Amino acid sequence: MSGTRVFVGLLLALAVSAGLVAQSAQELYQRGLVEERANGDLPAAVALYRQAIQASGRDRGLAARARLRVAGAQEKLGQRVDAEGAYAEVIRAYPEQRAEVALAQERLAALRPNPRAGDAVEAVASDDVLASTGAVFDRFCTSCHGQANRTADLRLDAGGQGPVSENPALWERVARRLRARLDPPAGLPRPDDATYRAVTSRLEQVLDAAHAANRASLPADPVDAVELAARMATFLWNGAPDAELLASARRGSLRDPVALNRQVARMLRDPRSDSLVDRFFSEWLLLDRLGKTQPDSAVHPQFDPELRQAMETETRLFVQSQLREDRGALELWTADYTVVNERLARHYGLPGVTGREFRRMAWPDGARAGLLGQAGPLTAVSQSLRTSPTARGVFVLTRFLGIDPPNPPANVPALAERPASPQGTLRERMGAHKLNPSCANCHALFDPLGLALENFDATGAWRTSDGGSPIDASGAFNDGTRFTGPADFRAGLLRYRDAYYAGITRQLLAFALDRRGRGGRVYDYEMPAVRKILREAAAANYRWSSILSGIVASQPFQTKTPVP
Repeated sequence: MSGTRVFVGLLLALAVSAGLVAQSAQELYQRGLVEERANGDLPAAVALYRQAIQASGRDRGLAARARLRVAGAQEKLGQRVDAEGAYAEVIRAYPEQRAEVALAQERLAALRPNPRAGDAVEAVASDDVLASTGAVFDRFCTSCHGQANRTADLRLDAGGQGPVSENPALWERVARRLRARLDPPAGLPRPDDATYRAVTSRLEQVLDAAHAANRASLPADPVDAVELAARMATFLWNGAPDAELLASARRGSLRDPVALNRQVARMLRDPRSDSLVDRFFSEWLLLDRLGKTQPDSAVHPQFDPELRQAMETETRLFVQSQLREDRGALELWTADYTVVNERLARHYGLPGVTGREFRRMAWPDGARAGLLGQAGPLTAVSQSLRTSPTARGVFVLTRFLGIDPPNPPANVPALAERPASPQGTLRERMGAHKLNPSCANCHALFDPLGLALENFDATGAWRTSDGGSPIDASGAFNDGTRFTGPADFRAGLLRYRDAYYAGITRQLLAFALDRRGRGGRVYDYEMPAVRKILREAAAANYRWSSILSGIVASQPFQTKTPVP
């Protein structure tokens, strides 16, 4: 009996050891993917792939994939002989791994012929964004980004920055700022809207080509259909796939764009899609902060736990209805209705609503619309005693324009929570605070966006005065376009809808890839996938099903081993 126990113990130890080895090999392989795809450090990736091969044990599939990636990285590094040898080793050593052998044979065949002489010239020409947009940059940009003055280490005059493929990360930032119309700075001459769109479109085309040229030679391993169904269910439902989704996967129809879109639309209509609101939109709209917000009872005696809960429920039900009814994504900001119960209707001054049940109500005028008219998000970005135009402006900047604000400078005192004198509006107090030049430039970017919402107090209630003085909610966007209050401001925001579509798609893709806690991180080389999603969603008026179907169909989502 004791001998049997020893034998069983040895078997268990060997099994645990094999599991640890396999886990270690998989982790090494995944770290190699991060170095190759995200960081662009090919030598480090090769070293990690080789360690994964050594640690793979009996997992010959993993070993074959790792050796393929070694060969692909060597090919990219210009080590053609080494790459050919590595591809040949895959064919020789892993004949049963048919997919990997087929790829190795394909790459070996591609390495043999000489490219046409004209190909290199054509590639260089297509990579030079200044060749087709230089006149616009010369007119509007080179005063700040020229040979004499390389602001942000960016030179846009002739002979300046060089091909896009040499620094695509920098050009991705340029494209994002152009899409949001943040440059040139306020007060300087600017292109018209058609020129902005043409230049941004051209730059994005060049970026897509540059990322394609820079990526590893080997395609990513695709996930199988059943695993794709599981990922879809996790993303949209935070659960397991149902029978219909699994049946669609086994028929192979999830590879068909029309069938895939049909499944996503069906899943959004299902109540389980509420989990997407709870897990993504709640954090995106800062509703998780609402539970910690405590407006001062002396200033806001009407605020209580029941009102807080009603605020949160309003926004959740509103977003849930947007998804289930498959509305266009822009309606989050433009909807002329909301959902209220008696407690919240009293806060808004809406008559004729009784009971605890929530129901859809149209706003009586243009003072409120969409998310920027709802008390929950407005309260979540306020202080206990006052509003916070800066926090509200940053909220609009990040959620609508898809731009992260710069970090605040060190050693700058915060605006006093309780003013020494109650007289004067918050706008006037902020003006004195921004006399510090290290604050003024950045605050000029986002404070006007928050001051446009000053008619809403720290609990989202409507007001017309502050500190005994009339509210002034007028201002201007960075391009100089003026607005006079919340309704005018929301209408002006719609001119930047391209930036919003790109920003929300990017953040949803990061969430779908389980990159939480990273501020919606999408790597630069994945931006072509984002742009493809947007191009295809445009034909469907950016309905949620079209955006989410595009994410599910994207190469990053369908990669067998996603980059973390």
